[in-house]
Amino acid sequence: MKKYIMIAAGALLMQHAQAQITIDRTRQPKPGPAPVLTIKDPVKYILPNGITVLVVENHSLPKISASYLIDAGPVTEGSKAGVVNLMGSMLNEGTKTMPKAVFDESVEKLGANVSLNSAGGYASALTRYFKEAFTLMGQGLKEPAFTQESFDKLKTQTITGLKSNAKNAKAIAGRVNNALTYGKTHPNGEFETEESIQNLTLQDIKDAYTKYITPSRGYLTFVGDITPANAKALATEVFGGWKGTTLTLPKLETVANPAKTEIDVIDVPSAVQSEIAVINLVDLKINNPDYFPAILASYILGGGAESRLFMNLREKHSFTYGAYSQLGSGRFQETFDASGSVRNAKVDSAVTEFLSEIKRIRTEKVSDEELNTAKALYNGSFALGLENPARMATFASNILINNLPADFYKTYLQKVNAVTADDILRVAQKYFNYDNTRVIIVGKASVILDGLKKSGYPVKMYDTYANPVADGAQK
Repeated sequence: MKKYIMIAAGALLMQHAQAQITIDRTRQPKPGPAPVLTIKDPVKYILPNGITVLVVENHSLPKISASYLIDAGPVTEGSKAGVVNLMGSMLNEGTKTMPKAVFDESVEKLGANVSLNSAGGYASALTRYFKEAFTLMGQGLKEPAFTQESFDKLKTQTITGLKSNAKNAKAIAGRVNNALTYGKTHPNGEFETEESIQNLTLQDIKDAYTKYITPSRGYLTFVGDITPANAKALATEVFGGWKGTTLTLPKLETVANPAKTEIDVIDVPSAVQSEIAVINLVDLKINNPDYFPAILASYILGGGAESRLFMNLREKHSFTYGAYSQLGSGRFQETFDASGSVRNAKVDSAVTEFLSEIKRIRTEKVSDEELNTAKALYNGSFALGLENPARMATFASNILINNLPADFYKTYLQKVNAVTADDILRVAQKYFNYDNTRVIIVGKASVILDGLKKSGYPVKMYDTYANPVADGAQK
């Protein structure tokens, strides 16, 4: 009984204390401090052939992953568009001493993950099997089989895929958006066609391999249950004797945005929805002080289900299942784009709303509540991503490739949380174009064209390969 009385008395005291606290529920609580991120600095080695080895040691799980990245920059393929991707696919077709079936079976027996591509490779396995998996990745990169049989198979598959997407509005948009934005001769604007793939030979694949798969500008990152000394020894054993072409980053001319906003229409008569993208080119390096307010501004505009574009075009108007924005950053020109798949009958109205939201974030300060909510969501998403060990590998190589401070990712969220409403307004005006942007629409012209012509913006017609056509000429 005494124990019960004491508990009851304690509860009454707590209730009395709480009653003395005045809570203003009309105001959002002030955000707490940004999470402090614990990110281990990688140990760095340089192999004699130029490969940079980065080791992020973490013994919490008996697992190791390794990624090899070749920093070649944008590649211009010209008349051989598609050759680099096809070459990357062929790296997974076995080695000179191990046919594909045997290679794949060897990986499977280890319970490992080994994959290769035109920019490098990846291997992941339990600690006890990692050396074998890593060695297989190395063999795949250094000694690809490049058989005529595999080439013919992958070439046919690629052409079949292009044919199957010939009337797919989303696939067409993926091609023409970059072509119209950068230009068809720019490495980011060129694209593969049935003709360019058909004209490729096995020798073209071998030439591309010789030119781009190399230790030059290579970054090999180990993450997991391995010591730096063991990682260095393994890297030396597998890649130490590898030689290859010396790469230099390309120098690209700056591409201009349209002088005035225009609407570019690509007619796909079978399309039941139109793909809309409002795009402009940006020059935003990751070490630019604008980087943090710019990514947060894009997040507020179109980063998720709580963003302005989503709430407007989906929740308010029901034009689409989702509307989003993305902002690229890096050493070369990237894009800002706001996009969504919209019912044909509502395309002109949707374009108005896209541009309206872009204009609003350029001219009106975001509220403290909206800014704090965006920061909290971004903080949570970023911190959650740290659970993926591959993210550590990306951070380590990004710091070197982009010439970032060593503590760039450790202080990442502090910099995000230091962004102000004034910062958001300033970068939105700088990177989100309104008066000189490009609205690209891939859809059924017979339904969407008349409404778009009433928008007041010039409307230009292009075919599905980004070639200009006279109004109404495309069938």
